[in-house]
Order: sequence, then structure tokens, then C-alpha cells
Amino acid sequence: DVIPAAIHISAAEELKNRLIPALERLQGALEAKAKEFWHIIKIGRTHLMDATPIRLGQEFSGYAQQVAYAKDRAQ
Repeated sequence: DVIPAAIHISAAEELKNRLIPALERLQGALEAKAKEFWHIIKIGRTHLMDATPIRLGQEFSGYAQQVAYAKDRAQ
């Protein structure tokens, strides 16, 4: 009884105090890189084939959005 409750409480505390802040820092860093790399054009790739060129900043923006989704799921 006590052990499962303690595990749940400690997991919630770690999510709140460590994981969420770490995800916020990661998201911020990726957003900064997206802005920094916005001017760089790269070849898009899909299924190991060339695709429409995209900006490297767009790719990093997508990474940042994935982290935002993960953060929302964790909260």
C-alpha cells in the first residue's frame, strides 16, 4: 500500500521537478537553433530519396515541436 503510493508520488515529483524543466530547456535550445539555421537550405529526404528542399531551421523547428508534444503528454 505505502510502496506503490510512494513510487507514484516520487515519479510525479521527478516529472514536475526534473523532466518538464529539462524538456523546456531542450525545446528552447531547439527553437534557438531553428532561428539560427533558418537561412540554410538543405536537400529534403524521403524514403532515402531526394525531395523538396527545406530549410535546416524548419527541421529544427519540427524537432522543437515534437519536444513540445512530449512535454504536453508528460504533464
